[in-house]
Amino acid sequence: MPNYKMRRVVLFCFLISLFVGISDVFAQDLKTSVGNNKELDSLRKKEEGEKDSIVYNAKYIKFTKMALSKDSIVLIPLDTSTFNIQNYSPLMQPKHPTITTGSMGQVARPLLYEPSKRIGFDPGYHSLDYYALTPEDIIYYQARAPFTSLYLVSAGQKEQFFKGIHSQNIKKNWNAGFNFNRMDSRGFYSRQRGDNLNIALFSWYQSPSKRYNMWASAIFNTMRAYENGSVRADSIFNTGYSKIQRDAEAIRLSNARNLYRKNTVFLKQTYYVGRIDSSKTNSSILPTNKVTYTIEYNNDSYDFTKDQLDDNSVIPTALDKTTKMTLRPTDASDLALDPTFTNDSTHVQHIKNEFVYSFFLRAKNSSVIKNELKLDAGIRHDYYNYTTIGRRKNGNTYENSKFGFQNLSIIGALGYRFTSNIDFNLDVQQIFQGRNAGDFLYEAKSRIALGKDIGRIELGAYLQNQSPSEIFSFYNGNHFFWTNSDLKNTKVANLSFEYINDKLGLQAGAKYFLTSNYLYFGTGSTLIKDYNIKPYQETSDISLIRLDVSKKWKLGKFTIENYLAYQKTDNESILRTPEFYTCNSFYVDLNIFKVLKTNIGFDVRYNTSYANYSYSPAVSQFFVGDATVFKSTPVVDVFLKANLKRANIFVKYDYANQGLSSTGYYTVNRYPMPDALLKFGVTWNFYD
Repeated sequence: MPNYKMRRVVLFCFLISLFVGISDVFAQDLKTSVGNNKELDSLRKKEEGEKDSIVYNAKYIKFTKMALSKDSIVLIPLDTSTFNIQNYSPLMQPKHPTITTGSMGQVARPLLYEPSKRIGFDPGYHSLDYYALTPEDIIYYQARAPFTSLYLVSAGQKEQFFKGIHSQNIKKNWNAGFNFNRMDSRGFYSRQRGDNLNIALFSWYQSPSKRYNMWASAIFNTMRAYENGSVRADSIFNTGYSKIQRDAEAIRLSNARNLYRKNTVFLKQTYYVGRIDSSKTNSSILPTNKVTYTIEYNNDSYDFTKDQLDDNSVIPTALDKTTKMTLRPTDASDLALDPTFTNDSTHVQHIKNEFVYSFFLRAKNSSVIKNELKLDAGIRHDYYNYTTIGRRKNGNTYENSKFGFQNLSIIGALGYRFTSNIDFNLDVQQIFQGRNAGDFLYEAKSRIALGKDIGRIELGAYLQNQSPSEIFSFYNGNHFFWTNSDLKNTKVANLSFEYINDKLGLQAGAKYFLTSNYLYFGTGSTLIKDYNIKPYQETSDISLIRLDVSKKWKLGKFTIENYLAYQKTDNESILRTPEFYTCNSFYVDLNIFKVLKTNIGFDVRYNTSYANYSYSPAVSQFFVGDATVFKSTPVVDVFLKANLKRANIFVKYDYANQGLSSTGYYTVNRYPMPDALLKFGVTWNFYD
């Protein structure tokens, strides 16, 4: 197996080399005539002049994302610094902490309260979303020279992560590339493996007149989370526990896994009508009229399989399907319960068509942007084909439900810029016809810049009305069955205030959430033998206030970065979050041998104790179980990160204080978090 993995890595590197070699042929005109390249923006011309030869570096690579092309195309230079590179895991982002059943690759959900802004149809499976690529994640490049970035993190057999990006201009105004992400995390305990693969092909074409743009991507996600049902011993971190090898600890499930596949084909086209303005302050194009058409196809599947007898301490006993089936198979014996084999799957096909017309009204040739009006008006059509299948081992089915439907939505946006320092934006999404008619999301934002020294204020509010996820309404699996036709839409009202001062490195804000008809999974019993969860809906409103403060301090060569979040809710038994969470980073800047820019320091994460969530593997859902409160402990990670020309490296020792202030900790009931672990990572960028 290791030799096979090594061959795949070598083959991948060979393909990159071949792709880069081919790029030399296509890019000869771009390199030899760079001095007369009409695509150079004004800032770059002033900086470079008419040079005959160029040593390519990061400043020749710029990029954009879908979020940066909503109103105009904004290009951003590459970030080649070592900022936050030690927190490469999507589960370990300082301002977005998570709870999880183990190492990277396992199921997770936010630690802090972060309600989704989804409306319309939702199958309800999101526990592996952290590892999926979406069209919004794709980075589109403008590359003056072929660009390749390789990123490798290794912690021996416990955790390996590789990410490769290649992009190059096929022509001056046409870029293409691909992403390749591979993660294999084995964890410390048996059957704790997370196995993820993301592949994406992308392309960005811009017409010579800059009026027409096309962004296209094809994304393939495969995410496997092997389920061990937690370790049997609940005292492995207690003083006096007879320690054995972690992978020798008895587990509750030895042959179970969740498999998510998310495949997407995305195409977005824009055409600028009328006058086109150019920004004098950044690399952006400002249209006066724009037509946008987007088509997206998603083919997603969610599967849980098990082939073993278990003691039902994490999954309830199998159900007799003679009274709970939607499709009777030809062999009536397949309706009888099967405590050994489970294969429950959900398949969703989704086609989205979206048309938007945008109108911008601004003063012509104005040196100061003010009194600018923006108006978006559009319509979206969504078609869904939904299938749930429950199979027996011989291939026969006890569940085979299918239905298709469509939603029609109006989408719009209104923006007004009073001056270059004050603006107001309103976004509207409303489903007016279809299965989810009545869903809406109204959001308003305003930005007030007070000055470079004083900072800026950002105000926000949104109102959301969302249909229940399908998994709350109906589920017919080998171990669970429920049908709920009387669930009400969940409503969320939000107000937010944020103050940002870049000069002081200060960011502080407050958010208020009022949630009605909150949906969650729970169980009526706290017995260890009864994990028969089901959906619940809270009839009373739930309020939550959240305060966030982050500050960066610079004292000579020493840097301190602090982030603190405070949350308070009036229903802690259902909405389970800690009151305080903090993440702090301390490091010193060094310049070794005058060329190696180095940071040496440590990160500290801590949250106050609270009643943790539990987890059910058979439906891949976190739920409100017993009110177990685990002792909370700080987690200290020591790191060294350095930059040497085109390479960034880091060495990190996770949970360095294990055995000093604590022996271990939990974020989900009965699922221990990883032990101390040494990691090494390197990022290498190539520009030609």
